[in-house]
Amino acid sequence: MNIRCRSVLRDLLPPILIRSFRRQRVVPNSVSGGAVVHEVTGGPLKGTRLLLDLSTSAYRDMGNGRYDDFVWPALPDASSVDGLILDIGAHVGYDGLALARLHPGRHVFAFEPNPVNFERIEANLALNPDLAKQVHVISLALADRTGELAFHTSDQVDDETSSGGHLGVVRPPLEPQVYARAGFKETKVPVRRLDDIAEDRKWGRVALIKIDVEGAEHLVLQGAQELLRRDRPFLCIEVHSVACMLALSDLLHPLGYRVSMLKEDRPSRAYIIASCD
Repeated sequence: MNIRCRSVLRDLLPPILIRSFRRQRVVPNSVSGGAVVHEVTGGPLKGTRLLLDLSTSAYRDMGNGRYDDFVWPALPDASSVDGLILDIGAHVGYDGLALARLHPGRHVFAFEPNPVNFERIEANLALNPDLAKQVHVISLALADRTGELAFHTSDQVDDETSSGGHLGVVRPPLEPQVYARAGFKETKVPVRRLDDIAEDRKWGRVALIKIDVEGAEHLVLQGAQELLRRDRPFLCIEVHSVACMLALSDLLHPLGYRVSMLKEDRPSRAYIIASCD
């Protein structure tokens, strides 16, 4: 690995990654960049198969089951999750598949605007057809409006940088020069309000929502006020700044949510859970 790549990874990895009909899918044994099919050896996806490049830390954690391992015990147990589950910011599909495995019979809607991440989700679903029956992938971003927005993204899945995609209207977790060194580019993605999607699709109750959207978490909730008021879903959110935390508090407290710290990575970034219990 050259010096430039090492520098990019040092900058990007800690803040970004320490963290039913469908079309027929082709299941590759490997893809360019070093990813090959591995059987997961622990955690909620033990025994499943995923396309992973185990030379990188987050994918090693997915392979051994330690990825997001602090999240699963904090979620409501399967018997109390009566409704749909949303995975907003689905990356390569690990969390969406884990949510499906932990909540048998429940439908999981996974939102991911980055096309290369979307393709990897599809490949990972194809490797696990039983769980894939529960998981429905939607290729767009959620926000406080409907239309198109600038999206800054990487097409490098296997060095983990594609997890850092973010909407252009938010302040992302890292400084602009970090994304520039990593080769991020600006494109346009469709965005919708979650309230509009729920109405169009005639969803029943949404019981659980997991959000990891690189600084746009408050925009997701602004576009979901009717759903939050109606269903009071349990929330698990990766919060990327103090400003986002304040915005989330302003949105959730009037709805009767109690917010608790799940894990603090650093003073400006944390994982929270919120419920109306």
